[in-house]
Amino acid sequence: MKVYLIYLAAGNSRRFGSNKLLYELEGKHLYRHLLDRLVSLCTRHADWEVIAVTQYPQIYDEVRAENIRAVFSPDSHKGVSYSIRAGLEAAADAQACAFFVADQPYLTEESAEAFLENMERNQAELGCVICGDQTGNPAWFSRNYFPELVELKEDQGGRKVLKKYPDQTAYFLISDAEELQDIDLVP
Repeated sequence: MKVYLIYLAAGNSRRFGSNKLLYELEGKHLYRHLLDRLVSLCTRHADWEVIAVTQYPQIYDEVRAENIRAVFSPDSHKGVSYSIRAGLEAAADAQACAFFVADQPYLTEESAEAFLENMERNQAELGCVICGDQTGNPAWFSRNYFPELVELKEDQGGRKVLKKYPDQTAYFLISDAEELQDIDLVP
């Protein structure tokens, strides 16, 4: 099954005060933590590929320099729907896509891989991770839902589609809440 891991590295960092994706965390830019893990796990799955979507020239250039597929999305400052659309356009031959966000540096490679394997093995239509009663990213969408994702507006994300089809959504348990923590403020 052709699966694209669409890595959203295009947020505006409004609460952070500066571009949080370029913030140094534990010796490297924030956006690199999960990206490096996703690239690593794709080496074990021939039909999985990372697509990094960004509005930042520095991130775009750095990612492309490492032969990671990158999409420059200058309209991403208008909202996450623009990043989602740009990623899906680059994933035209996908049977499914999983969206990951670049401000979750603590999601482990093992959890990301287990989530993806579970969704693929069960041929999930929709899916996301859950910890306690909190759902979050990453989120999985089969090709059947790409048209609805493309129709999202401004800052609407995939959660809108997941909420519309709760009976079609598979949930994958993450036991450590820190893995799903978004970095929104300077640590």
